[in-house]
Amino acid sequence: NKPERPLVKGQITIANAWIVSGIAYGLSLILAYLIGWQCLLMVGIAAFCTIIYSAPPLRTKRHWLAAALTIAIPRGILLKVAGWSVLSDIHYFEPWYIGLIFGIFLLGATTTKDYADMKGDAANSCSTLPLRFGIERSIYIIAPCFIVPFLLFPLGIWFQVLHGHAILLAFLGFSLMLWGAYVVKLLMQDPHSLAYTENHPSWTQMYCMMMYAQLGLMIAYIV
Repeated sequence: NKPERPLVKGQITIANAWIVSGIAYGLSLILAYLIGWQCLLMVGIAAFCTIIYSAPPLRTKRHWLAAALTIAIPRGILLKVAGWSVLSDIHYFEPWYIGLIFGIFLLGATTTKDYADMKGDAANSCSTLPLRFGIERSIYIIAPCFIVPFLLFPLGIWFQVLHGHAILLAFLGFSLMLWGAYVVKLLMQDPHSLAYTENHPSWTQMYCMMMYAQLGLMIAYIV
């Protein structure tokens, strides 16, 4: 799928890649431990999910739904809760509610990377969403995930689940809904071109939305 990556080109050996990976995993867990046991628990589960996503025998990447959940739960929910644990307790519903917003978003948004990888995934028996349902149908399946979860920001204010700056959180939610609608439009403009670009613009937009949402939350809870 990515022939220009260092491991594929032989710029780093598999043995050295294992060493680098092991050190990175170890350092991340040590840093999480220094923050506290709640952070360590969240980061540890998330790290475990990154392994079962790619490694046998589970290798959840092989099934479209299992793959989406394996990314959305740790990356969307658990790591947001881990961030919350740096300054507060995770036994409250609020951090999990915030994590749920990102989890639902990533449940669909991460599929944008699968379009460019269809040939390689098919060759390695990975039934990703576009391979399982086709390109056009898969776009309709993931489209709500770019818009609906951000409605939870204003709803969270209304039901007093979120305690950040109300106006900023409402603005964040509605602006992300508009941004998400734009990304869906990008996906639908020329669906079949998705399979012939290394990284479709929607993939970049997804990352930008994540950064914008996280910065927006930070500001809303500081002011």
